[in-house]
Amino acid sequence: MGLLQRPDEVDVIAEIGVALLLFTIGLEFSFRSLIRLGAGVLMGGVTMVLACTAILTGVGVSFGLDWRAAVIIGAAGSLSSTAIVMRVLRQQNELDSVHGKSSLGVLLVQDIAMVPLVLAVSFLASGSGEIGKELGRALWGVAILVLLLVVFVSQVVPRLLDEKIVARNRELPIILAVVTCVGATWAAHELKISPALGAFFAGMLLADSKFSEQMRADVLPLRTLFVTIFFVSVGLLADLSWMAANLPLVIGSTIVVISVKTVATYLAMRPFVRGIIEVLAVAIALSQVGEFSFVLLTIGRDAGVLDSDLFQLVISTIMLTLLVAPVMVSRSLVIARFLAKRLVPARKLARSEREAHPKSIRGHILIIGYGEAGQATCEALTGVDCPTMVIELDPRLVQLAESNGNMAVIGDATSTEFLHEVAHVDQAKVILVTVSDHLVCRRVVSLVKSLAPKVPLITRSRYHVYSLELDMVGADEVVDEEMLVGKQMGDRVRSLLGDEGKKQKKFKWDSDVPYA
Repeated sequence: MGLLQRPDEVDVIAEIGVALLLFTIGLEFSFRSLIRLGAGVLMGGVTMVLACTAILTGVGVSFGLDWRAAVIIGAAGSLSSTAIVMRVLRQQNELDSVHGKSSLGVLLVQDIAMVPLVLAVSFLASGSGEIGKELGRALWGVAILVLLLVVFVSQVVPRLLDEKIVARNRELPIILAVVTCVGATWAAHELKISPALGAFFAGMLLADSKFSEQMRADVLPLRTLFVTIFFVSVGLLADLSWMAANLPLVIGSTIVVISVKTVATYLAMRPFVRGIIEVLAVAIALSQVGEFSFVLLTIGRDAGVLDSDLFQLVISTIMLTLLVAPVMVSRSLVIARFLAKRLVPARKLARSEREAHPKSIRGHILIIGYGEAGQATCEALTGVDCPTMVIELDPRLVQLAESNGNMAVIGDATSTEFLHEVAHVDQAKVILVTVSDHLVCRRVVSLVKSLAPKVPLITRSRYHVYSLELDMVGADEVVDEEMLVGKQMGDRVRSLLGDEGKKQKKFKWDSDVPYA
């Protein structure tokens, strides 16, 4: 609409958004998370990226595009939107479903693939004569950057994140996360490599830190703000008048891209994911083109490989796929089931459905706080056929919980992002708040019930006067410590008195007897 007169300033802020996005993705990237997803999903993700790139490149060449432009468009089209797919799946509570986990694995592979794709597109855009020189320079830059980050993460971070220091300074992990992200981005820029890759490497190296979960939860609000600005910068790339003048072409290319990506993803994932409906749901959910594609396309445009009309066509197509993405993702299972019933024989479909839904335990017991009360609670729950997850700020108590056989994470239970992203409060069976501090306890109970109103919540109250207050902010059950103490003491007295206590008559008040 022409409201912004200086779009270059928006582009600078947008680069920070991309850097923060890749930094948080790097925090999630670890060999343990890859192993949990399974080799099949990861192989399917790699196959999907290669298949989409090859097919879209072939389509571009068949329409007379230069092979370099076709490869750039194919690479850009192979990526899906992490921001949209993850958000919709989380809102639908489908991240733990078969198609949700498979989509997560493919998205993770795509995010990792950004590293070689950015390098490859940069080499193509620089011209064939400069590929060797550019490759050598990029490899040297990456090696120097990784070396600097390894030294910082291995030598400096452990001293800054000393357990006693963090206990006194709750804000230190988030400050360190932002400084590390911005510093790595600046260093990558100075070394003439992609700044976003610097942020990704920084997050990846911090992923093994004890505070990685809390860092990711703390950075999420900042990431959301800057990524929003990134999408604004994407909107500035579009020419609405050009789009309106070429609307049939844009709609046609959008249908082609969604169809090609759906078919390619289905064929790539079918050998690795059980269940025809589940594979179709993954293919439909990932049929859009993602936000990182704009980064690849901008590199091609700035190098002159993509002319203005071709660039506008691709940008307009991607925007339309993003507009329909929320509906496609949220209705992916419904659409997949509709298509499967009409394309697959009923007997074969029924057999694949049985294979795709093995019996498994769902839900977990979430315990917030691992002090004396939390430890006693976990001990009392020994033998319960349900996974237990402990949230605690003190790293020493987290280590103790893990040594006692519990799944435990360092995190702040007063953080909305942490409760959503890490604790999954809305998917828990029961939530227990064992925090001793009344103000913190009240805040946690209120926040948890606002996020998961249907999940039963049991909390402790150190003093009887606070019990009603905790009940009013949403606790389903309040364990009153003073009432418990009184009952326990009465039971002990009865036990000591034995039969004599049972035979004794009730005391009768006599107002004439002093101190009766």
